[in-house]
Amino acid sequence: MGRMIRGLAVLLAVLGIALTATGPASAAPRDAQAPAVGAAASDDAVGIQATERSVRCANAARAAGWTGENLVISVAVSLAESQCVVGAKGYNGPTSGCPNGSIDRGAWQINNCYHTWVTDACAYELYCNARAAHDIWGWSGWAAWATYTNGSYRNYLTEARDGVNNPGGGVTGTVNTGGDPLNVRAGPGTSYATVGTVAHGTTVQIVCQTRGTRVWSDVYQYWTDIWDKIGDGRYVSDGFVHTGSSGVVAPSC
Repeated sequence: MGRMIRGLAVLLAVLGIALTATGPASAAPRDAQAPAVGAAASDDAVGIQATERSVRCANAARAAGWTGENLVISVAVSLAESQCVVGAKGYNGPTSGCPNGSIDRGAWQINNCYHTWVTDACAYELYCNARAAHDIWGWSGWAAWATYTNGSYRNYLTEARDGVNNPGGGVTGTVNTGGDPLNVRAGPGTSYATVGTVAHGTTVQIVCQTRGTRVWSDVYQYWTDIWDKIGDGRYVSDGFVHTGSSGVVAPSC
């Protein structure tokens, strides 16, 4: 019971709300539904040339560690492989190494037979898929992707470059507290001074992420020590910011 009270105290400190008999507002759904297999990717423009899908993949690829021209290529490869559709599946027939066939999964189409260490939970989560793809690239280079070796990724280079260079790009998240304003701290922890609040439902630009006070999120039902920097001397707990992932999605501060 003491542990529960301590966890609640930290939660209240982050949200900046008083303990009442009714408690905090009901939690909103944790995640948006993943696109159905074969669903068309959105091409809604977010810049003069960039598409929503190219910016989405660029954000994930950048957070995974790609830089420079390899960042552009990584986005082009994902667009060629899956149109950057998170739930994309590609079915393969039996081969000598995979006699029962195999499935290419997610935005970078990571094979479930040759890369069994990548779980389905990771493969169908954009940022985790990107990190796994970056690891594979580190070991095998771009030759691991057929769309690179056959040259079809080149058809997406312009779109990929526009997504990477889009001035509206970068990692964003949506504040999700269930209704209460979220405290903004001067540093990555509840011991830092409160310097403001952000309303529930507000979209924030995440400059970078760092580790700090471990906080319980009653919205997403997990502990996290990730803090999002949203400006100079302005940090919020990632446990109350929907980014599509419970892990790191932005560069380290």
